[in-house]
Amino acid sequence: MEKKDTTGLKTAVALMLLLLFFFVQGAIVVITKMEGVQSAIIRGTVIWILVVITLAYYIIRYRGISMLGFRKVKKGTAKRALYYSPLLLIAFSPPAAGVDLEEGAAFLFANLFLTLGIGMAEEIIFRGIICNLWLKYGVVKAMLLSSVLFGMSHILNVAGGAGLLATILQICFAIVYGMVFTLIFIEGNSLIPCVLMHALHDFCSFICAEGAMRSDIILGVIQSVILLAYFLYMFHQRRWESEF
Repeated sequence: MEKKDTTGLKTAVALMLLLLFFFVQGAIVVITKMEGVQSAIIRGTVIWILVVITLAYYIIRYRGISMLGFRKVKKGTAKRALYYSPLLLIAFSPPAAGVDLEEGAAFLFANLFLTLGIGMAEEIIFRGIICNLWLKYGVVKAMLLSSVLFGMSHILNVAGGAGLLATILQICFAIVYGMVFTLIFIEGNSLIPCVLMHALHDFCSFICAEGAMRSDIILGVIQSVILLAYFLYMFHQRRWESEF
């Protein structure tokens, strides 16, 4: 008897689980009207619960988390570290206009806790699980599906009070960002660089001073153009079209 393909079902379950936890952490903050350090800690705690549950499941079911991509970066990949430099430039660009230090070190550590959780959760779900599930159908399909779902998941920002235009821009940016992360994930055979760069980008964005975020739309467009050009260059360099 032919085994039923459950790729679609597993993808839906992973996505729904992520959206549920992200909705819960956002709802708690909105309902209680928490801000600053307290908000970051509560949100981070909810997201880290999802991370711990997912890691525990894989440890129990598969006796490890290497299936998710938590393994050493493939030998030789580090020599191409310059390919990551545009990501670092984009990550550091928001705080260049100012950093919110009014709440002191507690604010920075709370946001570090939160953004590491976000980086872990989103990379595990979209690259470690969904991308891995669809790689058997080809790199392009896995890349597009996981990246589009990653981008569309940011629609929840509207429920958190974000403007529609800013949310649409962030979705587009996240889709391109997801495609770049997919290239890095597959090339290095490791999820670790993606988690670290994802967390770094979010951390730098979250600690920006309020006044520094006024030019978000323009900055987002510039970032998206740079990232798209970077993605096209990397994709061409890998020459993966011969694989499918």
